[in-house]
Amino acid sequence: MRKIDPRLGFLGLLIVGICMGCRPEGADDIPQELLAAINEFYAAVEAGDGETRIELFGDEAVMMPNHWTRVEGKEAIAEVIRSGSGWVFKIRDREVIDLDADDDLAYTVNSYDYTYHAEGTQPQWHRTKNVHIWKRDATGHWKLHVDIWNSDVPMDQFQSE
Repeated sequence: MRKIDPRLGFLGLLIVGICMGCRPEGADDIPQELLAAINEFYAAVEAGDGETRIELFGDEAVMMPNHWTRVEGKEAIAEVIRSGSGWVFKIRDREVIDLDADDDLAYTVNSYDYTYHAEGTQPQWHRTKNVHIWKRDATGHWKLHVDIWNSDVPMDQFQSE
């Protein structure tokens, strides 16, 4: 049985704080290495660089996509990302709703438009939001540990490409 990291309780308190509309103390003390990893992730999305995105996930990462089943582990996430060959994934108008870090655990809450469409076709933009949980690994690098997103479009109006 997998042991749950006790720091995730801290994360739960942070999420409750977000829901109550307060910004946790220390939010201005974000490690530059974390900001660099976040920027690298979104630059890789923009560039269509799946391999860089994969490298930014931790070995035990979890991806929880909108309207899909949970994906566990870096290798399984890599398969999902690589299976998108022939498709374009882009994000625009990203707004950071909240961001905080404590020692080797951090989170970001974002809102943005995304498209996931076949190459050569017109993009169809959808408003969505995500929560990313980042963990610093044993080598000191920030890795994406949990990637959760869901659409603002009601299910009965959602059209998959």
